[in-house]
Amino acid sequence: METRKVQRTGKSTFIVSLPKIWAVKNDIQPGSLIYITQSDNGALVLSPDRSERELVTRLEIGEKGGDALVRDIIGCYVSGYRTMEVTSAHMTADQKRDIHQIVQKLIGPEILEETVNKVLIQDLIDPEELQSERALRRIKTVVRSMIQDALSALLTNDRDMATDIIQRDDDVDRLYLLVSRQFTEILRSGSVKQDSLDPITAFNYTRAATNLERMADHAARIAAMILKCNCTLSPKTIEEMGTISPKLLDLVEDSISSLLTLSSRKANEVIEESRQLRRQINQMVSAASFSDEHEDALLRMAATSIERMLDYIKNIGELAINLSQT
Repeated sequence: METRKVQRTGKSTFIVSLPKIWAVKNDIQPGSLIYITQSDNGALVLSPDRSERELVTRLEIGEKGGDALVRDIIGCYVSGYRTMEVTSAHMTADQKRDIHQIVQKLIGPEILEETVNKVLIQDLIDPEELQSERALRRIKTVVRSMIQDALSALLTNDRDMATDIIQRDDDVDRLYLLVSRQFTEILRSGSVKQDSLDPITAFNYTRAATNLERMADHAARIAAMILKCNCTLSPKTIEEMGTISPKLLDLVEDSISSLLTLSSRKANEVIEESRQLRRQINQMVSAASFSDEHEDALLRMAATSIERMLDYIKNIGELAINLSQT
């Protein structure tokens, strides 16, 4: 840590010198623009003016394709690069198709140029306009809808609805990556202008989004099992599951509400109600009688997924409690 003495010039201007090593490293010159962000704890964060050069990455993919190529592009996106130049000496049609498919699944990036051996991807979202809270609320809305429809399809054996649920999982993934990208943007530059959002809050929002994304995966898992088993639950099980569904949906809603409002009281209620609902699910499975092995497998798998959702709801409640103490 370095120290500096504050000097005063005139009647209202305070001056402090910059560390030379930092100034040289960041190519600070007379007239350079520096961003100054004030944190809630009183600290000032200095960020050099980021040129377009610093926000551009060149991705040489060689013969890479499929999931490996997708992971590389997602990594560049989450890392905050505004422009991605994807190149290969011999870019195949399959590689270009993979690039197009992943770009379509991300919020912001568009393909601006495409040649024989290069694809230029530009992020068109203004980082100053990104809103983690709004994205988190949107994820919650989509996930809650997926869970509601998954449990409804489970009770009615609605295969069309199950197929739709699986497709909606991509929407959650897109929003989750957007929240992750903003968190990286805040850490890298502090340039995202949201007065109410500090790095600690952004970190907890990202963790909450992770838990919501995993809930969506389990809703999609239930939907996939419905398509695979193609069986109907017993009337008694349907009646019992019908009482579980609204309780689970309320917990999803209340967990995010407790985080956004920093209500430790509501968060503790969410955690306790999650435990009670878990006990109800265990009792339902233990008391259930099955007409065939497919019904048995479907109910037990669905119960396991719901229990995992309750774990993620509990995690969000704990995030709310921890954040309320900061």
